[in-house]
Amino acid sequence: MEKEEKGEDKEMEDSGENKEKSGEEENKDEVKIEESDNSSDEKGEDTVENSEIKDTEKVSSGKMNQENKQLKRIFFVIAIFALFFVGIFISINSAKSFDYQGVKFYVDKQTMVGKTIYRTSLPVNSGIKVTGGAVFADYSFYLRNDPRTLKNLPIEGELTLMKNVVMNFTGDFKCEGKGIIAVANLINVLEILDATIIKDETAICDSEGKYTFLQIQIGDETSIEQFGPSCYNLNINNCEVLEVTEKYIVELLSEVTKNRL
Repeated sequence: MEKEEKGEDKEMEDSGENKEKSGEEENKDEVKIEESDNSSDEKGEDTVENSEIKDTEKVSSGKMNQENKQLKRIFFVIAIFALFFVGIFISINSAKSFDYQGVKFYVDKQTMVGKTIYRTSLPVNSGIKVTGGAVFADYSFYLRNDPRTLKNLPIEGELTLMKNVVMNFTGDFKCEGKGIIAVANLINVLEILDATIIKDETAICDSEGKYTFLQIQIGDETSIEQFGPSCYNLNINNCEVLEVTEKYIVELLSEVTKNRL
């Protein structure tokens, strides 16, 4: 009986130990599960944080791209406006002045009479002696026709200007006062260029070119033609007296400018 009781006690002890071991094993398993759960939670939190960081970076980079695009558009619009205003400025300035055959002309609008005149100037000896030299000043010349519109007016030969100029007239070309204005302007330019005007109805072209001979006359075509060393016919048709005299002035000023350069 004692042996049986001892056996039973041993069995009970063994079963108790087994239970304790199994309990310990279960506890260990639970700890492992908790650890695995914690690690998985931590990994999940890390992945969430990484994804949030990536999303934030994507959003910020997207905003930067949009801002860069907007800045590019703004600079592009500013550049277009700048070019537009520069073009307007250049066109306005070019409309106020221009170069024609080496001569600089300025466009002056006379608001009082509603007309446009074309002004140019040349440095001219004033004839006043100071400090041992002559005073040079810009003298202005005024035309009523745009020099560029006179380019198709025929001119034959080369212009030369001598110290003395004989100017004769043939026919009636007053043309409502245009003739008087044209001749007065021509004489004014010649005198400023230091030429002496002589009116001699009996004079003819000098074959030796000792003086310049200008014959202003009525013709079939408004034109300028050379028929001697320094002899010219200024032909007037349809009262274009201003056109032919101003054409002569423009060509003369162009030659003077070339010789002075």
